[in-house]
Amino acid sequence: MLELNPEQLLNLTFSFLLPFFRIGAFLMTLPLIGSQLVSVRVRVIFAFVIAIIVTPVISVPPYDAISPAFIVLIAEQLIVGIVLGFVVSVLFQVFSLAGQLAAMKAGLGFAMSNDPANGVTVASMGQYYMTMAGLAFLGTGGHLVMIELLVQSFDYWPIGSGFDSQRYWDVLQLGGWMFEKALLIVLPLAVATLIMNISFGVVAKASAQLNVFALGFPIIMMFSLFFFWVMLGDFLDIYRLFFQEMITWLKDTWGLRVDG
Repeated sequence: MLELNPEQLLNLTFSFLLPFFRIGAFLMTLPLIGSQLVSVRVRVIFAFVIAIIVTPVISVPPYDAISPAFIVLIAEQLIVGIVLGFVVSVLFQVFSLAGQLAAMKAGLGFAMSNDPANGVTVASMGQYYMTMAGLAFLGTGGHLVMIELLVQSFDYWPIGSGFDSQRYWDVLQLGGWMFEKALLIVLPLAVATLIMNISFGVVAKASAQLNVFALGFPIIMMFSLFFFWVMLGDFLDIYRLFFQEMITWLKDTWGLRVDG
């Protein structure tokens, strides 16, 4: 018969809490799951179930459960979970930023819509791109890859390993990657609208009586909508390419090997 004395039960409970805090922080910052569309109660249940599965297969360093050092360990797990969730959210922000830049280039910056997931008002094209990225994320099994990433993090970033500033600097450098990929998405539209604006400028110079503003605005808008329609066919390939680049970055920079 299995018997647990109160001290063993207390140590087992506190050993469960440390991965629970990391998993909970990760789910709170993860796109889609960490949004307002999913209640906090559901996220806590997910974190509880995953922590029960993960706790027996990870190593927890010896510590005194009733000490200030345990509070430091909890803070460490919260920070690690937030950092991992932020890495994943950067992928979604690539498409959100690309949609907002495309809206400004297409003259659709005035079209705003409410984002129910984050509770803010964003450009409609940015919300459209975010929705498409969310569907691609779930449709390609990205949520399963993220759970694998979370489990692998306990080997790469073990409990009690401390705060390595280099890892946080690596996360900050993802901002440059985000802007780069967003500009790559919008670059064809930006070049095309620039050429059209230059053409309308030449026409306005040659024929001053022609109302270029009344003629050019609807033409550029119609061309931009056509561009969005053409890009829709390649959206999944673009998402897969960026997702694979993120997986490669995790492997090359942090040594996390997940199946992307």
